Amino acid sequence: MDYKVFLETIRQALQERLQKDLQLIIRPVPKNNGILLDGLSIQSLDSCLAPTVYLNPYYTLYQEGMSIDAICSDILGLFQNSFSPDFVNDNIFNHFEDMKSRIMMRLIHTDSNLELLQKIPNIPYLDLSIVFYLFLERSSSGQMTTLIHNEFLNHWQVNVQDLLRLALQNTPAEYPAELRSMSEVMKDIARQNMGDDYNEEYLTQLLEDDDHFSPLYVLSNHAGIYGACCMLYRNILKNFADDLEKDLIIIPSSIHEVLLTPDNGEISYDYLNSMVANINCSEVPAEDQLSDHIYLYTRADDRIRILHG
Repeated sequence: MDYKVFLETIRQALQERLQKDLQLIIRPVPKNNGILLDGLSIQSLDSCLAPTVYLNPYYTLYQEGMSIDAICSDILGLFQNSFSPDFVNDNIFNHFEDMKSRIMMRLIHTDSNLELLQKIPNIPYLDLSIVFYLFLERSSSGQMTTLIHNEFLNHWQVNVQDLLRLALQNTPAEYPAELRSMSEVMKDIARQNMGDDYNEEYLTQLLEDDDHFSPLYVLSNHAGIYGACCMLYRNILKNFADDLEKDLIIIPSSIHEVLLTPDNGEISYDYLNSMVANINCSEVPAEDQLSDHIYLYTRADDRIRILHG
C-alpha cells in the first residue's frame, strides 16, 4: 500500500468510528525547515481548535507490521486522552490582554524557512530567526501551542518588538533553562535504559577516560522542547562563562538544545563547523536541525557571533 492509499484508508477507517457531530480533517502542515507533514485533527463542528496527530510516522509503523485497526485505535486513544483548556473558545485569540502571558519564542534557521517567515512575525538573529507562538496547555499527552501569524499582529494592534519583549519574559518562566554536563546527561540516559545493569562507578570511569577534549555542557529547557532559545535568556551564558572564566563555543545540536564548551583554543573552529554539518546530514532529523555554523559567546562584550572558521 503506497502512502496516499494509506492516508485514505486511515481516513475511512476512522470516519466509520466517529460520532456524526465530529469531523475529521487531514491536511498538510508546514513544519520547521520546510518539512510538510500530514496532520490529522478530529473536532466538533463548533470547535475552533483541536489537537493534531501526524500520520507520517504511522506509515512507517504500518510498513513494519502494525495493522490499520491498531493504528486507528492508537490515534483515537490520543484524541480521547487530550482535551482543550477551559479558556479555549471561538474568541480565544481576539483579546491581546488574555493572550500576552502565553506568548513564547523559538529559534529556527532563517534560510531553511524563508517561505514560512513571510507569513509569521520574526526577528533575524545571526543566521537564525526568533519566531513566536502561543502556549495554550500542557498535559501528560503533550502540549498545545499555535504559531503566531502576521494577522495576529494586525488584529491585536501590536508589533514584533512587543512580542519579543513579552517572549523574553514569558519563555524563561514557562520553560526554565537547564544546564547540565554531558556526563550527567549520559548517566541519565544509561540509568533509564540499562536497568539492573547500570553501574554508575564504571560509567563515570568510562566517561572520564574518554574526556580528551574540553568538557561539553547541554543547554536546554526542563521540557526538552525548543530549548535552543535558552541561549537568549538573560544572563544564562554570561553567568556560566563568568564561572568558567572563559568565552563559550556554542554548538547548535538541534532546535531543542545547544552544546556549550569553554573556548580553550584546543579545538579548530573549522573542525567543529565541519562536525556540525556532518552530524546534521547523518544524525539529526531535518525538522530538528538548527544551523550548520557554530557560535562564540564573548565575555568582553556579552555577545554571540557566528564562527565561520
